[in-house]
Order: sequence, then C-alpha cells, then structure tokens
Amino acid sequence: MQFFRRTRSFRRSEDGTLSVEAMIVLPMLLWALGAMFIYWDAFKAQNINVKATYTLADLVSRESNPVTPAYIDGMNGIYNFLIRSDFGNDLRVTVVDFSQDEEDDPIEMNLRWSEATGEFGDHTNIEDIRDLLPILNPGDSLIMVETWMTWRPPIGMDIFAPTLDEMNFTNMVFTSPRFVPQVVCDGC
Repeated sequence: MQFFRRTRSFRRSEDGTLSVEAMIVLPMLLWALGAMFIYWDAFKAQNINVKATYTLADLVSRESNPVTPAYIDGMNGIYNFLIRSDFGNDLRVTVVDFSQDEEDDPIEMNLRWSEATGEFGDHTNIEDIRDLLPILNPGDSLIMVETWMTWRPPIGMDIFAPTLDEMNFTNMVFTSPRFVPQVVCDGC
C-alpha cells in the first residue's frame, strides 16, 4: 500500500521540471540569439552601404570643378572609411545627359563619362545601362553612383546561420548636379 502511495506521489510531483525544460530550450534559445545577431549584422552592413552611397552621390553632385580618376580613387577611400569593411569594396561613377533634336523626337541618352575603381569596369555603351536609367527632360544631366561591398559573417558565427555565406551588397543612386549643368571629368 505504501508503495502505491509513494508512486502516486512521485507521479504528481512537479519538482525539477523547470530545470529539465530549461535544458531542452536553452540550446534553441542560444542558437536563435546567435542567428539574430548575424542577420542584424548583415542588415546593418547593408544600411551603412546605402548611406555611404548616398553620401558619395551627394559629394559628386556638389562638385563644380572637373573630377579626375584620382578624385574617384579618393572617393573610394572615403567609401572604405564610411563602411568600415576590410573586404572588397568598389565604386563606379557615370554621367549621362539627355537631349532631344526636335520636339516630336524621342529623348536621347548620351553617356558622357564613366570611371570605376577596382575590378568593375567603366560603362562604355549607353545600351548596357539604358534600362536602369530614369528618363529626364532634355538638357538635364544625371549622375549614377554604383557601389559594391562584400560582407562576411563574423568569424566563428557560421554555426548559427550555416546557409548565410559571404554576400555582395550593391547599390545604385541617381542624382543631378547641383551647381553646374554637368559634372565633367578630365582623363576619364
């Protein structure tokens, strides 16, 4: 009789269940925390890249003197400083203007110059980028700044997000010159 009473008492007892539940849930909780850290870091890197691209586009749009390839290389140094990344980073600046011979003619896009840093080449043909460009009024000029940034997960964090490998973030910003009709490049 006493044996059945103790068995019944043991079955109804809830002592220690919190410890068992914690040991089951703790690994999943730690994994979720690590995965959120990695994804947050990727979103932060993309956000910094977008802001840096807008900063570079604004820098070029305010330029009233002709820019040079050395100027574009210096902008790449500013870009590297802004994004604080040790991996591959490049940029390309392209200037396009719009013209129209007669009122009924279609608006023509003319590639004025393009200068890139790193592995990415300059644009040489307007047809390659025509679909990317917005249509502006005849006589307007457009500055297109493209940036590329390589992001890697923090070292040792790949166990939390094994499918998230190295990523390349690209951004493209369009702006118009502020103080001159068109930004000119010497030596591009």
